[in-house]
Amino acid sequence: MSDQTTTMKVRVRDRSAEAPWGVGLTNPIVRTVEISANCPVCDGPRGVPHNLNQVDDGARYSVDVWTNPCGHTDPYTAVIKEAAALRPKTDGEAS
Repeated sequence: MSDQTTTMKVRVRDRSAEAPWGVGLTNPIVRTVEISANCPVCDGPRGVPHNLNQVDDGARYSVDVWTNPCGHTDPYTAVIKEAAALRPKTDGEAS
């Protein structure tokens, strides 16, 4: 990875924090996370995030989407994991 430490904030849906399918109402959980401004695969720049409004079973929410110039995609599950790895641990939090 490059020596650049620039980051970007994006809003992504965190499906892993939601109730499993078929259990209760759909309640999309959107998190604002900080990730590297560089592609984790090739270290090229990531695309510029822009808003996307969505509806899931009547629940409305907004997330960010972007297209990396290199062509690599950033699945939200990978973005959530990257953000967790970059986030400093707090006292009492498992590493």
